[in-house]
Amino acid sequence: MQYGDIGLSQANLSFYIGANSTDTFVDQSKDYLWSPSQTINQRDADLVHFWDKFEKAPKGSPRKVEARKQFVEAMSYRMHVDSSVRLTGELLFGIVKSDEMLNTVQPTGQPLVDDWDCLKAMVRTFETHCGSLSQYGMKHMRSFANICNARIKRDQMDAASTQVCVSVPSGHYSSLENGFSA
Repeated sequence: MQYGDIGLSQANLSFYIGANSTDTFVDQSKDYLWSPSQTINQRDADLVHFWDKFEKAPKGSPRKVEARKQFVEAMSYRMHVDSSVRLTGELLFGIVKSDEMLNTVQPTGQPLVDDWDCLKAMVRTFETHCGSLSQYGMKHMRSFANICNARIKRDQMDAASTQVCVSVPSGHYSSLENGFSA
């Protein structure tokens, strides 16, 4: 005996939870625009919000201009964070080994990082020079953990972050760091 919506049993589970949790709105938008029936990575909620505001605003209106500005700022922020982490890794490990070192996954059963205080210190040091990681930047936490696991010292991280990032004024990305702005 079956109860409820029998058609539901024919649907793919990925329709409800997504096919790949590492896909991002930016990756998906290369092939098609986001639609309300698609799942999105939580880190991409701000982009979807800004894009939706842009799409719904009347053509040529100040609201459309503002929504476009917010979307562009969010994308610029993401590019800044991604390139800053990548360049910091290249300075610390060299161009050839950087990708491998930043993306290494600890063996099953081992914690993400050997020294949690180091992880906090590395993130704070990076943020001092390069700005807040915010929700989006948290995707790089494995990279910071690997920096600690490689026994990089705080002064090395400070020097690399200083070289990579011109000091970002606090609050530069404040509307993006604190979520959606109306």
